[in-house]
Amino acid sequence: MDPNDKKIEEVAKAVAETAKFGTQGVKTTEKILGFVARVFQEPAIEVAGIIGDRLKFFRWQRQLAYVDKVNIILDSRGIENTRAVMPKLALPILENASLEDDDELQKLWANLMANAMDPNFTTDLRMSFIDIIKSLTPLDVKLLKSFYDILKSDSSVDWDNILHYSLKKEQICEMLKISSHDYEVSVFNLFRTQCIAPALLETSGIKFGNESTTIYKGSKAITITPLGVDFIESCVK
Repeated sequence: MDPNDKKIEEVAKAVAETAKFGTQGVKTTEKILGFVARVFQEPAIEVAGIIGDRLKFFRWQRQLAYVDKVNIILDSRGIENTRAVMPKLALPILENASLEDDDELQKLWANLMANAMDPNFTTDLRMSFIDIIKSLTPLDVKLLKSFYDILKSDSSVDWDNILHYSLKKEQICEMLKISSHDYEVSVFNLFRTQCIAPALLETSGIKFGNESTTIYKGSKAITITPLGVDFIESCVK
C-alpha cells in the first residue's frame, strides 16, 4: 500500500471513530480525505492538520456526493494532473458544499472547485464567488444563466461592452414563466450580489458633452455585469 494511502486510512479511522461514523464512515472518510489531499496537493497528514476539527462537522453523505460531482467534471475534461487550490479558497468551498441541501446549488460549488483545480481554467476565481453562491436561490441562478445564454447565442455581442445589452422585465417573466413578484425578489437579490444591474437606457433630451441622456429603469430593465459573466463561467456553466 502506498504510504500516503496508509496515512489516509489511519486518519480516516481516527476521524470516523471520534465522530462515531462506524465502518461505513471510515470508507466515506477515506474517499473524502483522499480528495481533499488532491485539492491541496499535500500528503494526508498535512491535510488533516489543515482541516483539523472542522472535518468532524461535515455532513458526510453530502460531502461524498460533492466529491463525486467534482471528479465527474474533471474526468469529463480529461484532467488528471490538477493544480493545488489555496486553503483560503478551498476550505470555505468544501465546508459550504457539505452544508448545501439543494442539488442544483451544490453543482455551483462543484463547478467552482473543479475550475480551481483545472490548470487550463484561466478566469480569475474571486473569493466573492463564495458569498455570491451562498446568497443565491435556484431561481436566481436560472435567471442569471438564461440571460447569459441569450447573449452567448448571439455572435454579434460585444463582451467588452456587456453593459450595453439589457432585457426587460416582461421578457424575462415570459421566458422563465414566473410571476412579477418572483421576478422582483430574484432581481433585487441579484442586484445585491452585483451580478445583475439596472439598465441605463438612452432617451431623447439634453445631452451633457458627448454623453447621451439616460434614464434609470430600476428592475424594469436589467443588464448582466462583467462580474456576473465571470461568476457564470466559473460556477454555473
